[in-house]
Amino acid sequence: MTDRVLAMAVEIEKLTDVVPAGEAKALLKARCNLAEVELSTYMGFAKTLKGFEQVLRKSRASFPVIKSLVAADQETRQEVLERMAIGARIDTKDVAQIKKRLADAKLTPTEALTAANRKAVAAAARRQAKAAVASFEVRAASLVEDMRRHFRPGGMKSPVVHASLRHQAEVLEADCNILFGQEQRDLASLRPAMPAYRMAIARKVLADIASGRLDEIGPMELRALSTLTGQSGVSSLGLSRKPLAGLPPRRYRPRVVELCAGAGGLAVGLELAGFEHVALIEMNKNAVATLRANRPEWNVVQADVRKVDFSQYRDRRIDLVAGGLPCTPFSTVGQKKGRRDENDLMMEGVRAVREMAPKAFLFENVEGLLHSRHADYVALLLRDFSKAGYSTEIHRINAKDYGVAQNRSRVMLVGLRKELAGSFRMPRKFPELNTNVGAALADLMGENGWADAAAWLRSMKDRDYLADTIRGYQGSPRNGEAIRADRKRLRYAPPAKAAPTKGEGSREGFVPGLTNRMRARLQGFPDTWKFVGGHGPVADQIGNAVVPSVAQAIGLAILSALKGWEIDWQAIFSKQNRTFLVPPPLSGNGDGPEWLRQRQKNIENVDQ
Repeated sequence: MTDRVLAMAVEIEKLTDVVPAGEAKALLKARCNLAEVELSTYMGFAKTLKGFEQVLRKSRASFPVIKSLVAADQETRQEVLERMAIGARIDTKDVAQIKKRLADAKLTPTEALTAANRKAVAAAARRQAKAAVASFEVRAASLVEDMRRHFRPGGMKSPVVHASLRHQAEVLEADCNILFGQEQRDLASLRPAMPAYRMAIARKVLADIASGRLDEIGPMELRALSTLTGQSGVSSLGLSRKPLAGLPPRRYRPRVVELCAGAGGLAVGLELAGFEHVALIEMNKNAVATLRANRPEWNVVQADVRKVDFSQYRDRRIDLVAGGLPCTPFSTVGQKKGRRDENDLMMEGVRAVREMAPKAFLFENVEGLLHSRHADYVALLLRDFSKAGYSTEIHRINAKDYGVAQNRSRVMLVGLRKELAGSFRMPRKFPELNTNVGAALADLMGENGWADAAAWLRSMKDRDYLADTIRGYQGSPRNGEAIRADRKRLRYAPPAKAAPTKGEGSREGFVPGLTNRMRARLQGFPDTWKFVGGHGPVADQIGNAVVPSVAQAIGLAILSALKGWEIDWQAIFSKQNRTFLVPPPLSGNGDGPEWLRQRQKNIENVDQ
């Protein structure tokens, strides 16, 4: 363990020699999921403990001990290292005791007695303050709950209720000034990620209620006020405390602008998560036609995102900016040019976020984005998002964990305004939804009379086979693809124009190919989704799309972070609801479309 800690310190020192410390921290937090306190220890190692590696290794110093030494003063650190050098076993308590002894040794008897008396007074004050704060938090929570009842449909809005709310706020404001001081810091001088910023916002909301400005209080203000309760404020206006198990009421649905919308995989997933689209921006004419054919009510804008003035959406209360930005600059099968690729639009994503100022953003890309050759670019992106006021996390997610018969791993850049930092949690995985190519393509592979379709489907099921990543149109297969096709008995490129016939299937060494409809199903699109364009353009739209169920899961996680709602994941992702089901627009109801019932019947027939 000590060797690992020392090795990490060396690597981080190398990194800080190449990029500024701030960028290095941002990159390590995103790429390695290192906590801030761990980063501070590793980055401070070179200044405090470099040259003592052998002593630390010999004594098998743990990370907590190394952390204590990095944070200690020079005198304490020197004595601890000397003890380690002669074989003493040191833990964090030893470091703290040595630090205290050295500090006490510098005091005269009078100074020591004074320090002891001050500690006694401080301890008594802390006990009293703790009790006062606990009482304050209980009363603040009561005010928040009364405000929630006030805002719910049918809630009491009489002058008596208003007067009661104002009185509660006035008393709390007076206690707030006693506990935390009357002088309040200017919001402009504080960074959103700072606790002081959240406290300042909460006190401002409290003052507005005390002044009778109740009409200015909305969901965001009430959530900010929850800071004074010492709790997260996870309950939300207008909704019950039960976890969300379906679409939220329309008036509470967050608003999204989507870049590079493509054929609509991300859009459909966000729709299922409860988001409403203000605009979907897409340049490709076929993809635009696909979106309009399936969702005529969507505002689909055909434009190059590089030429769009996103500030026009700044006053539209945008909650989320999302997009499947082009992956070819970072794909392992491309030229890997990264930021030098003319198709790279990551910086346009930064510009869109900066100009629209949403509460959150979500950008999907390939895992190649995280390759070491792009590390400096990722660090630059994280820095620019931070400057724009967002805390960014990078996560991996795989379609196979959400009921799709495809091994498709992707990277998600999720950013939240810094006042919401820390509220995002990745969605849970659903191994119970695992499926395979045989189950997914049961009806499609044999629809043209291929005699061996049933045997082929059973072999796919027996091997529990998942499709490789579905890509855009590739023309003739590469050597590696051809070899995999023979071994796995499934051909990806070029896309087949029809399901196998009896004659085709009888040829020696025949390997079935995937039609665009099969590829769309493996990508998670429903059979009712219409694709506009020729054979190749449609294959591109399918291969470049975000898997809808993955987009839904991430969308729900962002919804939870924005609104503070709990999600009933089991209810939403229950097995009976995940048979490639993408319902009609949000207003649609019913028992499910005919295509879904017929498809399930076909699968049952094949199983029999």
